[in-house]
Amino acid sequence: MGTVVIGAGAAGLAAAARLHEEGEDVVVLEARDRIGGRIWTLRPRSVPVPIELGAEFTHGETPELIEVARDHDLRLVDIAGRRWESARGRLRLMDDFWERIDVVMRRLRKRPTDRSFAAALEGMRSLPRGERRLAMQFVEGFHAADPDLVSEGALANGGSPRGEVRERRIGRVLEGYDAVAQALAAPLLDRIRLGAVVRAVRWRRGRVEVETNNHGDADPSVIVADRAIITVPLGVLQAGASAAGGIAFDPPVPSVQRAAALLHSGTVMKVVLELDEPFWTSEKFAERMGDERLDTLSFLHAASARAFPVWWTAYPVRAPVLVGWQGGPAARAMRGLPRDAIVAGAMDSLAGLLRMRMRDVRSRVVAAYTHDWMSDPYSRGAYSYVGVGGSGAAAALSRPVQRTLFFAGEHTDREGRNGTVHGAIASGRQAADAALR
Repeated sequence: MGTVVIGAGAAGLAAAARLHEEGEDVVVLEARDRIGGRIWTLRPRSVPVPIELGAEFTHGETPELIEVARDHDLRLVDIAGRRWESARGRLRLMDDFWERIDVVMRRLRKRPTDRSFAAALEGMRSLPRGERRLAMQFVEGFHAADPDLVSEGALANGGSPRGEVRERRIGRVLEGYDAVAQALAAPLLDRIRLGAVVRAVRWRRGRVEVETNNHGDADPSVIVADRAIITVPLGVLQAGASAAGGIAFDPPVPSVQRAAALLHSGTVMKVVLELDEPFWTSEKFAERMGDERLDTLSFLHAASARAFPVWWTAYPVRAPVLVGWQGGPAARAMRGLPRDAIVAGAMDSLAGLLRMRMRDVRSRVVAAYTHDWMSDPYSRGAYSYVGVGGSGAAAALSRPVQRTLFFAGEHTDREGRNGTVHGAIASGRQAADAALR
């Protein structure tokens, strides 16, 4: 009867591809009408770069992505631009970004009794206020985390690159991140069923029955297999069976419930603005802002609290695109807001950071793109982070349940690469290898 894989994101596709390579009978069930999960790439003809509504960057050393790129002629490029900080209407270079982050992060400790990052930061009042604020922005933004919930120990154990230069690297897939999903799916397209919303997994050792509803169909269908690899996002795994997108396990799996409860689904709001031109690269704008090097702008950070405190460009590609990013509790507060209100908030933030009038920013915006991953029933948040006391949760989630249920996804990666596509790919392959043993 083979294996059923639930979810066609990076983890599910990697697991299914590995099983297919080994001659295993496999079927992939995906609730959406597309593959990729939290990878979602748009290609408007009016801009020369893909628009990434979900995953966008590669982080650090990514052997799994390098392998996929090599085998499928995809191009990975490092972002070599510079960071600026906006403070009191002035832009200043921030080439020491990682060093400033490290001032705080190196003081975090893995302790016998874990505590939150917020509690740890409270004890660092002797450090410069700017460094503490930047570290808070990093934890809320980069980790999409609530400082009151995220584990100090987890952040101490790999939550920042520290002095490892290779781990500081950030890059992109030039062809668009969905090219990675398509490459993983290429050998098994006829085994992927889109629009298959999994409602229940009934199981006993050596047998699973997966109940699905296709969109718009009243009658459920049942797929029977020897085992299941479940790769849905953490937020979906944590959702109750009665929630939209939630899955009922019969019987329940207490070990999975306990481990999942120690992790959190990150909160993020991302707005991509397509503009009439990349105005920040012009000599006129550089002269107004007092720095002729702004044509190398990659990241822009707010020096004080505001909505969408981090922005980035498509550098090194010169494209009329700016991306605004809000993570953490402030992003959670935006959940369910009207799209126009979210976009207006992003434009207002950009206007303040660049000393522009709101009407001037608005006049330059050709189109805006965003997606509320927190309200999406098939994601229920962004990527995961470790809660207080949850250092072993990912490893616990990745353990097979009676050689029948296997869990994969970035939230199950044993090496702490949660929140990354390469971590998701690795977890899917590990789950497939475990299923084949």
